[in-house]
Amino acid sequence: MFPPGERLWFCLRAQPKRERIAQESLLRLDGVEALLPLIRYGRLRQGKRVCTTEPLFPGYLFARFEPLVHLNAVRYAQGVAKIVQFGGRYPHIPSSAADHLREILGPENLLTLECRIEPGMEVKIGAGPFSGIGAVVREYLPGKERVRILLDWLGRQLETEIPAAVVVLPDSRLPRMLAMGAPEPPKKENPAS
Repeated sequence: MFPPGERLWFCLRAQPKRERIAQESLLRLDGVEALLPLIRYGRLRQGKRVCTTEPLFPGYLFARFEPLVHLNAVRYAQGVAKIVQFGGRYPHIPSSAADHLREILGPENLLTLECRIEPGMEVKIGAGPFSGIGAVVREYLPGKERVRILLDWLGRQLETEIPAAVVVLPDSRLPRMLAMGAPEPPKKENPAS
């Protein structure tokens, strides 16, 4: 089943909205290490941009422990719903994957998405009369906290200014950053060289 004396990483399902409680209770157990990856990003809340920090994998966290010794203590820790299993078996996570995730997150176990508004960016409008419509940023006006955008409206292009707080920025870096150990696509060789 499990090798004796070896500490392995496992995925845990937390009770709803109790990932941090689960992490804290696991950290109080001797011989148990807990990892709760967090993400910080800007989002719209009631028409204003606010910075939010929440679990990167909502409802899940990771723990490293010796299963023959700590399985029941981890399974019944406060905030833990269950240890994830498939077909009645508890799959463990390779240490290299956990190390890679920690390397990405840094010492605070936190991934921060910095969202900068730059000319030429394709964005969506998150609130107001143009809510949900895509646009292209023409200029960021930091003194006024406004953005000049270009959008298609009723078959013609319209340039207007909107509050920076309602601009929803896409961030395509996250899937690339979290491709844990995914191999790079092969580079095409130039036959002419």
